[in-house]
Amino acid sequence: MNHAWKRLRAEGVDVWIDVSAAAGGAAREVRRALAQGEVAGARMGAPQGDPADGHATEIGRVCDQLLPRHRASGGTKGFVSVPLPAGPADGADAWAARARALRDEIDRPNLVVRVPAEAADTATLRALFALGVAVEVSGVCSPRRYGQAATALLSALSTPEGPTRTSSFLSFDVTGVERHVDARLDLIGSDEAKALRGRAGLACARLAHRTHEMTFSSARWGALAAAGTPEPKLLWVTGGASPYRSAHCVQELVTRGTATAMRPAAARALAEAGTVSGDRVWRHYADAERTLAYLNWFGISVESVTQTPGKPTEMAAPREDRPHVTTRPLRAPHQPHQPHQPHRRLTPA
Repeated sequence: MNHAWKRLRAEGVDVWIDVSAAAGGAAREVRRALAQGEVAGARMGAPQGDPADGHATEIGRVCDQLLPRHRASGGTKGFVSVPLPAGPADGADAWAARARALRDEIDRPNLVVRVPAEAADTATLRALFALGVAVEVSGVCSPRRYGQAATALLSALSTPEGPTRTSSFLSFDVTGVERHVDARLDLIGSDEAKALRGRAGLACARLAHRTHEMTFSSARWGALAAAGTPEPKLLWVTGGASPYRSAHCVQELVTRGTATAMRPAAARALAEAGTVSGDRVWRHYADAERTLAYLNWFGISVESVTQTPGKPTEMAAPREDRPHVTTRPLRAPHQPHQPHQPHRRLTPA
């Protein structure tokens, strides 16, 4: 096991392998990752081409590779998350029917069905939990929406039949936020705007963690925990960036009780040049709030720019009381000239 992965484990972070971009070779990539170190889970993507063309077999292979870890951990690790296919109907019954079909086809205890956050209301989540299958709520891109998803999940964990004993996950798309916000900052183009590039994703992720801690430290959650309900785990997703940028985000989001999903290339980058040095979330809440305040100064709302992924969203109109854009909203400390560093160094892109 390499040093960086050892440190992640020591800090209480589970390492997942994100093979969403290479579902056809998922089993091979997971096997390679297992040779690197302890793997707590895998995220697979939607099938390319014909959904029936070997995709279920590949899912079964990945589940089998992680099944020993699942059994050894008492069912708390070794999961494989698979997205539920979209369909013409998106109600709770429709999602439950698709989940039931996938569960019956794969027939592995470590399968996790993945549902988008916009469809994960309390009724849908309860219908999924009733099947006895683990659930991941995915695609969350802002602290406010994370709070909404966490609240819906908390309500769904308490079913009319009693608290569920099924595992659940809430995944936050760190680099997805960063990509949308940085595009707006590039349109502004000033030095002050460019100074904020690469900061929005980490800031929103840290504030989402604060929301998670507040939600799952309430008296309502305490009653469920006392009944044996596993606490939902926050899963960082960083697959939308370059390998070294993704590895940098992994380093900056180390905190106990979370999981981080990396693509194989990012996992290799972390193994080659990664440095994990303690918790990087709890003490950075205030800095994260300042980052969002600076973005708001430029008329950029994280909620609006991430509302419709992949589609441009107009920025908010500048406030009349806002100073001219040549005024600096923040001043970076002076840094001495640094010599050229090799590409593999894990610094913000």
